[in-house]
Amino acid sequence: MSDIKQYPELEFISEKIKKAITDATLQKESAAVSIIKDGNDVIHIEQTFAASDNTAIISITDKKEILYSEDLLEEMQDVHLETKTDTELHAALKVSSIIINGLSVQTEFVFQAVKDCFDTLSSSYQFVKIIRKNVNALTIDFKFGDHKFQIVVTNNPDEVSITVEFGSGANPKVNETIAADVAKVQQALNKLFKD
Repeated sequence: MSDIKQYPELEFISEKIKKAITDATLQKESAAVSIIKDGNDVIHIEQTFAASDNTAIISITDKKEILYSEDLLEEMQDVHLETKTDTELHAALKVSSIIINGLSVQTEFVFQAVKDCFDTLSSSYQFVKIIRKNVNALTIDFKFGDHKFQIVVTNNPDEVSITVEFGSGANPKVNETIAADVAKVQQALNKLFKD
């Protein structure tokens, strides 16, 4: 199957991931799909194109989060920097979207920073789970002591916005504290990612 001609962006990213994972094997399934196997674990990589401008969208499904444990997120964000000698591939990768487990790479960094910011503000905050992922947005369940709330984080091109939703019967004073902290987190994220 190695004679399958793949899209250059997909081929470059697939080879990069394979090289980073010791003893991994790469299977080229089609022009648009690669499978990387690491023991019993599988990373599925697929390339599609945006309808609006035909830029590449590389979707990576990594259920065991191997890319995280191999510290490949930052490399995926700046993958185009490694291709300066191939100007065509460099240009294509620079505008490509890389989506890992439903989130763009930068939105994944934003998510990690959200958790860190709440941890820094108070040890009473506890991340519970992600409810929804949508490339540049996610809904997250948090707890503040016994009080549950959800935040919606949207990573827009020019700003990160966070909205908070409280459950019924929540204490108004606690809600005020959480809302003030959400505003602080939003400000910190914009300073970190958008300034």
